[in-house]
Amino acid sequence: MIPVYIFLFFISILLAFVFTPLTIVLCRKFNVYDWPGRRKVHTRPIPRWGGFAIFLSCLLCFILAYYLFPKFQSVLSYRLEDTKSRFVSSIYIQTQVIGILIGSALVLILGMTDDKKPVPAFTKLLVQIIAAYCTMDFGVRILGLNLPFGIEINFRKNELLILASQFITVFWLIGFMNTINLIDGLDGLATGIVAIASGTFFIIAILLKPDKIWLTRQLQMSAALSITLCGACLGFLFFNFNPAKIFLGDCGSLLTGFLLASISITGTLKTPLVISLFIPVIIVALPILDVILSIFRRIRKGISIMEPDKEHIHHRLLKLGWTHREVVLVMYVITLVLSLFTVSFTAWKLTLKP
Repeated sequence: MIPVYIFLFFISILLAFVFTPLTIVLCRKFNVYDWPGRRKVHTRPIPRWGGFAIFLSCLLCFILAYYLFPKFQSVLSYRLEDTKSRFVSSIYIQTQVIGILIGSALVLILGMTDDKKPVPAFTKLLVQIIAAYCTMDFGVRILGLNLPFGIEINFRKNELLILASQFITVFWLIGFMNTINLIDGLDGLATGIVAIASGTFFIIAILLKPDKIWLTRQLQMSAALSITLCGACLGFLFFNFNPAKIFLGDCGSLLTGFLLASISITGTLKTPLVISLFIPVIIVALPILDVILSIFRRIRKGISIMEPDKEHIHHRLLKLGWTHREVVLVMYVITLVLSLFTVSFTAWKLTLKP
């Protein structure tokens, strides 16, 4: 699979270089800009359909890899048999990929619509839930968790636990989407964090050497998604870093958050490691912390938690006199340190396995 991963990484970067300028032209044609305002940092109109370029890059890259590499075809055509469940008997890996693409397309359309003309918060949440359920219906779901102190939760035993699994999966997908959406406040900030996070998911996926063939195939698919997203974000970052020529927009932040959540569900959360639940949380700990602080701050002020403001971590650093690039780079470094810690801790735990 190494040649496949190399192909996915470099071709996704190349495709992002091609599609991003075309997306800028598309934004100009349809007058889709992020206009300066009281809660904005930028001072000039910026095109904001960047997520469209990332989606096209990932989609075309996956299609090319599928037809060029028989090994990749064999991974995606592998059939997962679930003997522990009375409700999910078997599913093909490519079915999960199709589900992720369908969910991604719904999220992308939602975001592009919102970037053009604001969509009510309730409608946005409803579409996010629909996208999550569509993806989950194709097999992308959390069916078990390994927790500390030997606690193992299997959601496949009965109807009630299956419902709990659905709720947790939807919450996980929506949580990641909105976490990345809220952190997207400076040029290149969310894009860089997603690139680091997806690259970390890739490294962890290839570090894990499960003894079960189905889990190996599952992790290979997750690794392929991770490295493709990482490459697309890096290619897009060339145009998105300060001073940005184009923004991710809601379509990009929701899309990349959705893909990160899907990657973690199909990858690390499928492993038997006790730390599997905490791997994705630690990697995106900085955006999660920012979201938690934002929720408490808005509740304390008695305003809607969906109400935007300029009191996020990156805004506070700007008020302290840091430059735009300094704030973004320091948040990259923090995310990178957390990612290196996660990779190192995972590698250490693997050495302790009997």
